[in-house]
Amino acid sequence: MSSTSANIVQILSLYAAQCLIPATLLVATTKQSVLRYLSVPCSIFIAYRAIPVATALGPGYVWCECARLFLTIIFQCLNLLLINPKDSNDLPSGGSQSFVARIYAATRLFTNPRGIDTSWQIKNAPPQPEYYQRRGMNMPPRGRFLVRQTAIIVWQYLALDVFATLALQQALEQEKSGLLSPVPRWDISCEQWSERIISNLMAGFVVSRILIDFHHRAFSVILVGLGLDSPANCPPLYGRALDADTVRGFWGKFWHQLLQNPLTSVSAFITQDLLGLRPRSLMQRYMNVFVVFFCSGVLHLILDIVQGIPAQESGAMLFFVTAPLGLMIEDGIKALWKSFSKFNGSIKTTSKPLWQRALGLMWSMAWLGVTSTGFFYPQVVRPQNQALVPFSVADHIGLPLESALVLIGGAVLAKVFEVEK
Repeated sequence: MSSTSANIVQILSLYAAQCLIPATLLVATTKQSVLRYLSVPCSIFIAYRAIPVATALGPGYVWCECARLFLTIIFQCLNLLLINPKDSNDLPSGGSQSFVARIYAATRLFTNPRGIDTSWQIKNAPPQPEYYQRRGMNMPPRGRFLVRQTAIIVWQYLALDVFATLALQQALEQEKSGLLSPVPRWDISCEQWSERIISNLMAGFVVSRILIDFHHRAFSVILVGLGLDSPANCPPLYGRALDADTVRGFWGKFWHQLLQNPLTSVSAFITQDLLGLRPRSLMQRYMNVFVVFFCSGVLHLILDIVQGIPAQESGAMLFFVTAPLGLMIEDGIKALWKSFSKFNGSIKTTSKPLWQRALGLMWSMAWLGVTSTGFFYPQVVRPQNQALVPFSVADHIGLPLESALVLIGGAVLAKVFEVEK
């Protein structure tokens, strides 16, 4: 067995242990059991063993995603076993099933942090696509679900390959120029800033969205195809792009909510139980937000290291800890606008006017485009980080033909499968 194959087997074995240990504790112990405190150090130790193995496999996104799964389960252990403890009776099917079935159901709670089909499902989980509802289906039939998901996955793979090929060409050209620094410059012209903002939004909020969604859909096809899950438990990962017309809407409605439950649980424990802040107070509210984004920054800092980006060059922490500032600015402007509207006797409408949505979208994209510079720059300038897919179709059929397939395929998907936007 080659070293790569051995490393992959080792990662899969460690991930199985990372899932099964807390799942067994959830099923086999009471909510007050002292044994549950062992879950966190055990999960940290397993992640500590797994992340160097993932790093050794290369900077590819697949191994970065593996590291994210390990780290997410650590937060889920804190959430489901200690802070908001659950047991067999809290499983979606209750505690009447066999022990093995309960272990599987508990494992899903640690691999499904959004809590789909549970009483603690995240607030803004996207509904099932309207594609099914327009055809009189309250829940997606298994066959149609698999066909639709597979068609979208194929298109996403080709799109990612196009983006990766273009990004690799650009990174290699910039590397040959010898003018790039490992960290971004901030004293650049307005024209360069415009280009950088567009580049950041494309790299972070178009390519990353497709990439994360691709893995989510592929995982759902495997589980549903093997009969281990149902389409009802696999709603879309992302909300509507129109909800990104505010920074709060971007993070709370549009972007994936994979870390919402575990991180908000940890933040509530810190702000209320440890710091004793008054619930629902302004201080507690923004401290909660800060803790959530701080934890997310730590997680993404580790993921940058897995991708070969030194900690001192990573901008992950700066990007995530400045996110609460954007929310505070936004909330302040909303409060002023609300006071101004009341003073002038304006009539409150149920929906935002088009000009407000357009202005809000410009604001949120500008804020995210600027603040994400330090986060995305170290990734896009490294040629080795452009490997988004394991096998490049462009190398065999050419980039122009593959680009045409992506454009035509996107139009067909939009027409036939009414892909959510």
